[in-house]
Formats: sequence, C-alpha cells, structure tokens
Amino acid sequence: MLRTLLVTSAALAAFTVMAQPCTPDPLYTDSLFGVWPDTTENFAPAYLGVPYQQVLNLKVPQDAGTIDPQFAGVVLDSVAFTGVTGLPPGLSIACASQTAASCSYLTGQLGCGVIQGTPTELGMFNLTLNVTAYSTLGIFVLPIPYEFSGYRIEVQENTIGMSEASSSVLGQVRNVPNPFNARTQIEFQLSRPGAVKVRVFNLVGEELWVSQVQGKAGINRVPFEGGNLPEGVYLYKVESGKENYTGRMALYR
Repeated sequence: MLRTLLVTSAALAAFTVMAQPCTPDPLYTDSLFGVWPDTTENFAPAYLGVPYQQVLNLKVPQDAGTIDPQFAGVVLDSVAFTGVTGLPPGLSIACASQTAASCSYLTGQLGCGVIQGTPTELGMFNLTLNVTAYSTLGIFVLPIPYEFSGYRIEVQENTIGMSEASSSVLGQVRNVPNPFNARTQIEFQLSRPGAVKVRVFNLVGEELWVSQVQGKAGINRVPFEGGNLPEGVYLYKVESGKENYTGRMALYR
C-alpha cells in the first residue's frame, strides 16, 4: 500500500478538469493515507460499448518517505497528476482538484477522481502513470517527479443481452480497510440485483466463512469479522451468477 499511494494518485494525472466529477467516499475519512482501489485490487473490468466508471479515493501523506524510503523526511505540500498513458480508447479521466491548479491534491485531505466513458476497443490496457510531488525547502519549491506502473483495465466482450443476460455484471470488488485488525467490509458493484455468495479462505484453500446475500444494483458491502482468526493473509471470493472475483486481504493485530 505504501508504494501504491503515488501509483494510483498518478492514475488521476490526465483527468479532464470537471466541476465535482466525484465525491470522496466517507468510509476512508479516518485513514491516514492510501489509495482505493490499490494495485492488488486493481481497476474493475470494462465491457465493450458499455458505459464505464471507476472512482478512486486517495489521501496523500505529509512525509514522502511513507511512499518511498529514499525521500524519508521530505515534507510534501501537494501532489499533482501530470499524465497517464495506455488508457483504453473511449475512456477519459476527471479529477476533483483541491487547489486552483489542475489535478492537484493536498496532503491529509481525502480526495477523489474518476475514470469514465464508453470503451471502444477490446484488450488488456496497462497504464503508465506520472505524478509530481511538491515540497518546500526554504524559499524553494522542490518538484519530485515519478513514473509508475501496476494498474490495468481489461476491456471484455459485452455479453449483456446474450445467454448470460440474466446474471449481474460484477465489478469494483475490494475489501476496506486492507490491512485490517478485526473488521473489514467486502465491497462489490452489480449492474442489476442478484444473488451473491461471499466466501473467505485461508491460503491452503480451507473455507472459513460464507455469506449469501441478495445484492442490489450499485455498490454493496458485506461486513466480515476476523477477530477469531490469527494474523496473516486470507483470500476472499465473491460469486454472482457465472462471474467471480478472488482477492487477498491481510489481518494484523
């Protein structure tokens, strides 16, 4: 997650400036820093010819060493997003800038951005992301440029309206917070209401917990209590119709 902060922050770099294109999710308000989703969860898949939207929430730390140890002790004032390449054709990015500058975010404040549009080309699109962090040293402003990779968007065939039309399109699956010390929420988005099964496994494949819910169209959250489990990494699986997603979550005391 430490390295991920500027990685995803950079994903907002080429955002077309719009008036309030998104609203930060209050679920992350008390977090010290981070970006949601991170590169482990990654961006939701897109479907050819189907409107797409991926909201990113982020909080920039004051100490740049939290992100990269070589900059430990460097106090950040703000972060600006300066470019993203590899975005699928048909998608664009908008950011809710926190300063008068374009696509600029202040430290310690929860911000957001959104990737949106209608993809026009199939394939796996790997993103190259660029960010410039700013620090003040005396009377000088020090820009610190970075380039990152790790995010991707896969544009898949649109099967809505075909034989699988009865199942909901599953996307934006993640668990928040991650890591967690007792309780987390497994989040997912459905294109239409449908039955969903959420399961948790250990790394050797033993099922530890299962919940079956009737999901609604839009964002859904299923709480998971890990208080009786030992520290470690666990797998969670979200299943809706013929679609499923498996993610990792870390439990720390």
